[in-house]
Amino acid sequence: MKEKMYFVLASILAIFLLAGPVTAKEIKVLSQFPMSGPVGSLPEFGWGYIDGMNWVNNEGGGVNGKKITWYLEDFRYNPTVEVANFTRYCAEHSKDEFLMATGYITGGLKPLIEKVNKEEKIPWLDGSYSTEIFGETGGPSKYPYFYSLGATYGNQIKALIKWIKENHKAKGTPRVGFVYSPTAWGRDGTPEGIAYAKKLGFDVVAEIEYPYTATSATNECMTLRKKKAQYVIFHGYSGASACTAIFFKTAKKIVKDIQLMGTHYTTSRFAILTSQQAYEGYVGVATRPFSDPIPRASYPKDNAMVKLAHDFAQKYRPDEYKKGLKGGIKDIFLYMEGLTYAFMIQKTLTDADNKYELTREGVKKALDNMVWDFKGMFGGKKFSYKSHTIPMLQIFKGKVKMVKIGDKMVPTGGVLPITDWINTDEVKW
Repeated sequence: MKEKMYFVLASILAIFLLAGPVTAKEIKVLSQFPMSGPVGSLPEFGWGYIDGMNWVNNEGGGVNGKKITWYLEDFRYNPTVEVANFTRYCAEHSKDEFLMATGYITGGLKPLIEKVNKEEKIPWLDGSYSTEIFGETGGPSKYPYFYSLGATYGNQIKALIKWIKENHKAKGTPRVGFVYSPTAWGRDGTPEGIAYAKKLGFDVVAEIEYPYTATSATNECMTLRKKKAQYVIFHGYSGASACTAIFFKTAKKIVKDIQLMGTHYTTSRFAILTSQQAYEGYVGVATRPFSDPIPRASYPKDNAMVKLAHDFAQKYRPDEYKKGLKGGIKDIFLYMEGLTYAFMIQKTLTDADNKYELTREGVKKALDNMVWDFKGMFGGKKFSYKSHTIPMLQIFKGKVKMVKIGDKMVPTGGVLPITDWINTDEVKW
C-alpha cells in the first residue's frame, strides 16, 4: 500500500517537473508618447514615465506587491505609428495580461475607435482633450474604453468665456475674437466656445484661421483692431511655436489693449521664452498646475504634485534637471506628464486588484468608479472619473519681466493661478 502511495506521489511530482515552474500571469501595460517628430525632441515625456514606472515597481510597491511589465514607445507624433504599435502589441500579448494602454493625441484615437472599444475592449488613457470624443456628443456611452487626462477643449474655452463675463469692466458687452489653427486641434472646441459666447450675449467680432506656418500676423491683428475686439481667444497652438510668438508680439503692437487668452498648451513655460514681454498679462487655462517658472528654483512648492515632480527629476535625472534648456529637461511639465501616467496606471491597477479583479473589465470598473485627489495635484480637491475625463482646470495669468544678463535681455517669470481649481463636471454652463 505504501509503495503504491509513493508511486502516485512520485508520478504527480514528475508531472510538475516536466511541466516546468508554475508562474502567475503578468500585468502588462503599453504607453506611447510623442518624444520626437514634428513637435521636436521631447524626451522628457519618456524620462518622467521611465522614472515613475521604475519607482512604482520598486519603492512604490507595484500593485500590492506585484510588478508591472511596462512597455514604452515613441510614436513620433504620428497617428499611423501609434496605431501600428498598439496593433502589434495586441497581436503579441494575451488579453488576460495586456490590461491597459495609453496614448497622447486625438489623431490616434479616431482610427482606434473600433479596435479599442469593440474588438479589444481595453481601457485606454489619453492626453487628448477632444471635445468630439470626450464631450457631450461622445463620452462613456459612445466610447466606453476611452479616458482623457484633462478637461475638453470645449470646456477650456467656455471657462475663459465665463471668466470674461465675470471680470469684464468696460462698458457694453464684451467683444471677442477667436483665432484658431486650421487643424483638427484648432477646430476642436472652437464652435462650442463661439456658441457659448453668443449664449452669454457677447459680440463675436472675428473668427480667424491663422496657420502654423505663418511668418506674419499683421493682417489678422489689423482685422481684430478694425473689429474693436477687446479679447482674443487663441486656440490650437503650442507656446513653443514660432507662430505663437509672432502673433502675440504683433498683437501687442497693433491692438495694444487687447486681452490675449488661450488654452492648455499655450499656457506654458515655452511661451514665456518665445513671446517674452508680449506674454505679460496673458490669461489662459491649464489642466495641470504650472510647474516650471523662470528661474526654475522658484517653482510653486505649495503644490504637492509639482514638488514631487521636481524631487523626482532632481533625484533620478540630476544632470538633465541642471542642464534645462541646454539639452536637458526643457519644461518640467513634460517630465511631470510622464510621471502622471505612471501614477495613474498604478492607482488604477491597485484599485482593480483591491475592489474588482486584474482583468480589462476590472480595470474599467476601477476607472469608472475612481475618486482621487491625484497626489494633491489639484490642491487637495478630488475628481470623479464618471465623465471619462479628469475634469479639472485652473485659470492662470502670465507674469513676465525682462532682465539683463550679460549683454542680453532675457525673460523671467511664470504664470500664476487667478482662480481656484474648477471641476467642469460641476459647472452650470
